Amino acid sequence: MVSIRAFEEQDAQLLADLMTEMANFYGATISPTLVVAKDVIQQAKSVDIIVAEGDDGLLGFATFTSLYPVAGLIPFTYVQQIYVGTNARRLGVAQRLMAGIAQIASARGSTRIEWSTSRDNIPARSLYEGLGAVGSDKVQYVLEGDALDQLATGTEGLSV
Repeated sequence: MVSIRAFEEQDAQLLADLMTEMANFYGATISPTLVVAKDVIQQAKSVDIIVAEGDDGLLGFATFTSLYPVAGLIPFTYVQQIYVGTNARRLGVAQRLMAGIAQIASARGSTRIEWSTSRDNIPARSLYEGLGAVGSDKVQYVLEGDALDQLATGTEGLSV
């Protein structure tokens, strides 16, 4: 039996382990000084996290947030990450996580959910298209490292 529920602080270490697995899966580097479980608790204060739980513990998670506005001046929900542990794939966990997000988004008045995946992630794209989602022609941008620092420390922008 798989249940979908909100992240709770007592999930922090198990979720940290799952997030570390995800980082390794994507070939990402985690700072050796980062205490992932502690960071998860801190980050959960500003982003929604739901988890998929089975008899053997956490199977997957999703992070998302509700935003305003999108074209048409309506609220929407943006999904940042859905990840299912390697031992729980092809069991419907991702679909259950997406349904959980849809329920929360709907309850908040969102009429749209947006997310992205890589073009070559065919299993994920098949899942999303099977849910009724359609791809978009939007281009995703990333600003990081020196470019982020330069923009943040420039003279233009907010007086903080």
